[in-house]
Amino acid sequence: MRFRVVENDGVSRKRHIQSKSHLGFFAPLAGVCLLVAAKNVQGQEALRISMAGDLAAATRQQNASSIGYYNLLLGPTSWRFSSGLGLEFNDNVRLQQNSESDFIFRPSLDAQVHWPVTQKNSLDISLGAGYSAYLQHQDLSQLFISPGSGVSFDIYAGDFKINLHDMISVTENAYENGGVNGGGSGGNRNLISLQNTLGANTLWDLDKGIVNFGYDHVNYVSLSQSQQQPDSASENIFANAGLRLRPEQLVGVEAGASVINYSQSGSANSFAVANAVQWNAGFFGSSQISDYLSARADVGYTVYTPDNTATNVVTRDSSGFYLSVSLAHRVNQHVNYTVAAGRSADMSAYGQAQSYYFVSLEPNWNFFRKYSLSTPLSWRKGSRIYTTTAAGGADYEQITIGLNVSRPLTKKLSVGMSYQFVEESSGVASLNYTVNIVSLNFTYQF
Repeated sequence: MRFRVVENDGVSRKRHIQSKSHLGFFAPLAGVCLLVAAKNVQGQEALRISMAGDLAAATRQQNASSIGYYNLLLGPTSWRFSSGLGLEFNDNVRLQQNSESDFIFRPSLDAQVHWPVTQKNSLDISLGAGYSAYLQHQDLSQLFISPGSGVSFDIYAGDFKINLHDMISVTENAYENGGVNGGGSGGNRNLISLQNTLGANTLWDLDKGIVNFGYDHVNYVSLSQSQQQPDSASENIFANAGLRLRPEQLVGVEAGASVINYSQSGSANSFAVANAVQWNAGFFGSSQISDYLSARADVGYTVYTPDNTATNVVTRDSSGFYLSVSLAHRVNQHVNYTVAAGRSADMSAYGQAQSYYFVSLEPNWNFFRKYSLSTPLSWRKGSRIYTTTAAGGADYEQITIGLNVSRPLTKKLSVGMSYQFVEESSGVASLNYTVNIVSLNFTYQF
């Protein structure tokens, strides 16, 4: 397939986008078929960034081709605005054994801009930002920027699609990263952090095959008041190539490498870490088994090599296999689910580098008109690759259970309620915690 230029705007431009829609089938070679597991499979850093980049590209393409997605036209640009208000109760805001509860208010604003600079090139800007206001623990109040915010520029040239991007996020929930635990007080578990990813990736369409390669520079900056997290930066390169055996089947090879440097390597605190290098290589396969069932598998080998000159850190090389199997199944009009399982090794920017096994299941139940219901479950059991004498607790296990219900109230206003339970345990009793989170969220689409 070759990308063609469509002469007119409007409907013709939409057809141009749709004419490339089967490109979305090829994208699975880097993880688009892994949509259901991308948030759970952090995996090797370079491989994870490759997957996240392709997922973002597929989402942008789908959004841009959706009728009514944008609600304001300003010259050649299309805009979309929405606002939200979240009300949350958290019974353990510091993730410690002696729990402290609080109410949190989260007003937010989201905006997306699409600018077709030329018939082939387009600029997309997305920003989701808000403020978490803690009623009692005001030291935890902070600004947040939603993952996916940033700037992306797509360039089409012959058989090549080039994407330049700069993505930014500010997050606060340490429990979303299993094994990121520290001192018994729990004060250093509120891992408020900024992540900025600057890079480029190129997709080369060869009709029967496809090649994808790219580079990302990632900065991690700690915003925690305790400053117990080291700031860091990583360099990530990745490449993968796939062959289309049949229209619904794709197989290929994948590889990546990452180098990470910390600003406080070998510090004496519980987040002491060592600079490291990691690489991975393996194979993947994806298949659309039926109209309602699709699957993907990734398997390979990874090697993690920390700097053995770091002080106060017990370092060791680590190598082994990685595996990820995912399945998406629409059972009928009322039930669909996604499931993922495997083994991964993370060169963690915060906390400790670790290897772990994981299982996740997200069923969606559509038994009631206008209501959306999901009950996600996940399990992870891992081990730190290196530790400090202060940290201890090299092994950990985390279980997460959720319940989400949402429905539209009016044409522009929707409401959602959710509950989440997280339990994490390790070899050190003082690091164990449980947390219950109940939230009510309103979203208004302008």
